[in-house]
Amino acid sequence: MRRVSLHLVIGIVFCLLIATSASAQVARVFLAGTGNDAGDCTNQATPCRSLQGAVTACPVNGEIIILDNGGYGGATITKSLTVNASAGIVAFIARTITVNIASADKVVLRGLSMNGVVFADTIGIAFTGGGTLIVENSVIAGFLSHFTIGAGIDQSAAGSNLIVNNCEFRNNAIGVRSDYGASANTTLENSRFESNFDGVAGASGSNISIRNSVFSNNTGTGVIGESYTATLPTLIVVDTCTIAHNATGILANVLPSGSAVVRVTNSTIYHNANGMGTGGSAAAVIESYGNNRVLANTSNSTFSGTVLPMQ
Repeated sequence: MRRVSLHLVIGIVFCLLIATSASAQVARVFLAGTGNDAGDCTNQATPCRSLQGAVTACPVNGEIIILDNGGYGGATITKSLTVNASAGIVAFIARTITVNIASADKVVLRGLSMNGVVFADTIGIAFTGGGTLIVENSVIAGFLSHFTIGAGIDQSAAGSNLIVNNCEFRNNAIGVRSDYGASANTTLENSRFESNFDGVAGASGSNISIRNSVFSNNTGTGVIGESYTATLPTLIVVDTCTIAHNATGILANVLPSGSAVVRVTNSTIYHNANGMGTGGSAAAVIESYGNNRVLANTSNSTFSGTVLPMQ
């Protein structure tokens, strides 16, 4: 029987341990207000300083862990990764984060505090290309401009998927916008849209699902669906939401062609100056599943029609 040298076994085990340790290290990158982008950001003792530096250092499918309070700047993300700021950490971002990824890629942004007022950036998160973007547990505020329409999140990536959960949007031109010809899917849950001009806006080709969210004190519209071409209809479903104290609660608009449909279920629409409104053509409709509460709006409290639950 062939004998294996003890030294050889120890050597093999040591090499495996080193390889495993190296693999574990490169799976995540650290970010801190006292860091340095020139350092070894995979080491918690020598973190990166800027979000862009951490994105550059992070491997595909890796995780950026934000260690402490600080301002970290914007970034352009072109690969699958996760940015994670745990509860209690203020990860302040005052510049635009651009996500431009391939169709099979996924980016997760968690726990960010974004404010565009500092540098007057008009877009908080610009989702310009590709697969899936998930934004969780974040506050996005102050992205607006007197010259261009700003948005907390601007989804203009054709065929993309945007998922927003447990976020707050305040003082933006638009909280979340799914933009012009994107043919995109958007899911918004457990979020608040307060004191924006428009809370959520979907244009041609948008498919938006909004659930368990609040739209309040928006100076334009809480939820607006628009269509600009017949080949790209817009559909928005509002489920278990409160839409109150806005200039207009819900608006559907067709300019000049196409269809814009907003369907509402189990929601409360009250104390808006205009409860609901449609414009442009008969293809702009706001439909009820018959289980909503509409009251105390100054005007326009009537749905275009009722739809069956299976539609």
